[in-house]
Amino acid sequence: MNAERVTSYVAQVQEMHFGPGGSVATISKEEHLAPDETHKVYLAPENLYGDSVVIHGSDTFTYDAKTKRVLVSHVPQALPDQANGNLGLVLANYNPVIGEPKIVAGRPTISCALVNRFTGELVMRLWIDSQTRLILQRETYHPNGTVGSRTQFEDIRYTVAIPPEVFSTPVPAGYRVVNDAEPAPPSTDVARILTQAGFSPAGPHYLPEGFALVGADLATVKGVKTLHLVYSDGIRSLSLFENASDAGPNFGSLKPIPTKIGNREAQYVYEGTTTLLSWKDKGLVFALVGDLEVKDLKAIAGSVS
Repeated sequence: MNAERVTSYVAQVQEMHFGPGGSVATISKEEHLAPDETHKVYLAPENLYGDSVVIHGSDTFTYDAKTKRVLVSHVPQALPDQANGNLGLVLANYNPVIGEPKIVAGRPTISCALVNRFTGELVMRLWIDSQTRLILQRETYHPNGTVGSRTQFEDIRYTVAIPPEVFSTPVPAGYRVVNDAEPAPPSTDVARILTQAGFSPAGPHYLPEGFALVGADLATVKGVKTLHLVYSDGIRSLSLFENASDAGPNFGSLKPIPTKIGNREAQYVYEGTTTLLSWKDKGLVFALVGDLEVKDLKAIAGSVS
């Protein structure tokens, strides 16, 4: 889980997400200098070609070549092989099953499947470099067993000989700097956050086995204060958003599908392995987002009070 903090490399990485609307793939060149400097340049698809990201610890600079913007964020980035950062929670809810070794990016790896202790479902599989312990391939799975996402190193060279200028963050001529208004990571002081909501919060009385409340935060967007409760089982995450206005979720280009939670109208969308379910009840607007099936989200939503 900490391999990326002690291992430097230059690599080409492919990421794929599979959903009802098809698959989306990106290819990038990554240069990483341990413990926390990363430079990523997108090579594909065409609409991302030339875009890049530079990470210095908690500072992230995203260069958008199409809009000529540099988006600056000061929110700490989760490393991709931290598995939500809580090994105790992972091992409490998942059985690690060692499989057959496999060559990934020319490197021998250890295969490790993470199987949910309560449902028996395969949720994630990792291929870990036998020598460096860096995760060279990761797959997540839909509840029906199909692949939901895959991140794979296609080529890798371990080295610390990366010029410092690779991680420099100049503002190119003609670009403008935009500060990202992304909120800080959720706080573990949930009781304090709840008292600051400005309305009587509601929460679920039912959660799938293994899930626990791990954090909360508040954000005000366009004058609407929204409470965000975060649940996790160590790998899968679940977020409950709620506010005391009529401001529903923004589905973007996705077309919501109508459904019901008891006798209440609701709607949901899929995006990769993630489902978003939205409904209104007792003067509050709710959105439940998670790596779960609609039926599971509806069971959770039905218990919110």
